[in-house]
Amino acid sequence: MRTIFPLVMCLFVGASAIAEEQGERPLLYPFDVTLGGHKAEIGAWGDLFAVVKVPVKADAVLAIDKEAPILIVNAFPCKEDGTILMEGAPAAVIFANKVKEVKLDATMDKKKLAPGTYLMNVVANGNTSRVVFTVTDGGKVKLPDFGKLMNFLKGKG
Repeated sequence: MRTIFPLVMCLFVGASAIAEEQGERPLLYPFDVTLGGHKAEIGAWGDLFAVVKVPVKADAVLAIDKEAPILIVNAFPCKEDGTILMEGAPAAVIFANKVKEVKLDATMDKKKLAPGTYLMNVVANGNTSRVVFTVTDGGKVKLPDFGKLMNFLKGKG
């Protein structure tokens, strides 16, 4: 699986570069996501996710532009250096019907997200946007090294 992952990511990056030339949105960020009032931003074309650059609270509102018949959110914890926790790190899952916004604390298991960094997939209207964000409890937050996260996702970590 580890050897297939870099190939798949290269295909996504290549397709995103073609989309850029045609003036389209990146494949991995087809619709905007706002979290706690802060819009996730895609960096350079070819990035594998958008980033909410300001830490948010565990009950922050996640919003999309258009109401979705079903909104699915999966948030996976990351280490401080940005590498995804692959073992023993369950995803926080949120399902909501006929909405364009939902609070992060509306998880299926009713548990709030712990302070830390997360990689999130937001599924709505037949598309998925990938977003990295950080949850804070009001204390000092160490933001992840997004370069290390990119290298990990590209199979170089």
